[in-house]
Amino acid sequence: MTRRLLKPFWIFIALLFLLEAWLWDRIQPLIAWLVEHLPWREFKAALSRGVAQLPPVIVIFLFALPEVLGIPAQLFSLWIVAKGAVVFGTVLFLLAKGLGLMATLVLFEVCHEKLMELSWFRYVYRLVTDARAWAKLQVQPMLDEITRLRRELMLRVKAVLGDGGLFEMLRRIRAAVKKRAAR
Repeated sequence: MTRRLLKPFWIFIALLFLLEAWLWDRIQPLIAWLVEHLPWREFKAALSRGVAQLPPVIVIFLFALPEVLGIPAQLFSLWIVAKGAVVFGTVLFLLAKGLGLMATLVLFEVCHEKLMELSWFRYVYRLVTDARAWAKLQVQPMLDEITRLRRELMLRVKAVLGDGGLFEMLRRIRAAVKKRAAR
């Protein structure tokens, strides 16, 4: 009984986790492209050399720095939203989050090897990747069903609209209306 009651909760958690992972997968190439095309190569190389000399425990603080520095900007943007400037506050919040994410991606790329020297970090990293795989496994049957229903719906729509789709159907309706009006 408890298991049946908890299943929707776990599926919800899995969906949230997968949403974040999906966003990460979609945003990461964009940010990687941006980082690659900005004149940061020298900065990244210098940062890599500096990180290589640091102990892994210090690197953890460096890795967390973008999130910590982004908190004031995020709080400020939420205050702006509370004051009524919803669009500006939302844009500012997303900008702060985006810059923080970009900095985190750069730092993760630079700090990854050093961070993996920490046994607890390797454990947490493996835990997160395992959780992502688990979440995908939980949600996959629903995604397969949604894909099946979507295909079925598209076949029905095509049967109703014909081969030309919506515009062809509208053209046929318009021609029929013109024909009746001409009588």
